[in-house]
Amino acid sequence: MPQTKINELLSERHQRFTPLQRLLRQASNQENWTAELHAVLPPVLARECRVSDVRGSVIVITCRNAASATKLRFMAPDIIDRLGQLATFSDARELRIRVTG
Repeated sequence: MPQTKINELLSERHQRFTPLQRLLRQASNQENWTAELHAVLPPVLARECRVSDVRGSVIVITCRNAASATKLRFMAPDIIDRLGQLATFSDARELRIRVTG
């Protein structure tokens, strides 16, 4: 679906959002958050990790395998500091790392 169509669906025409609008907004947020995370990670690790949610001061990151998750856990303090400099993650204090697959 072209980006213009997504933006059109996300536009606020009504007081309430439809379930589709909420889902598309969440997907769009995940893409943006992941792009910002990838900017602070080494390229090898960036390919393995995605931001799945941001809940207040907690960033939930999903990794493809346990090895990537372990590397990310060791780098967590540095990653939180670097992400904290970005407006999107200014309140970030904790990473929750999950493994999929």
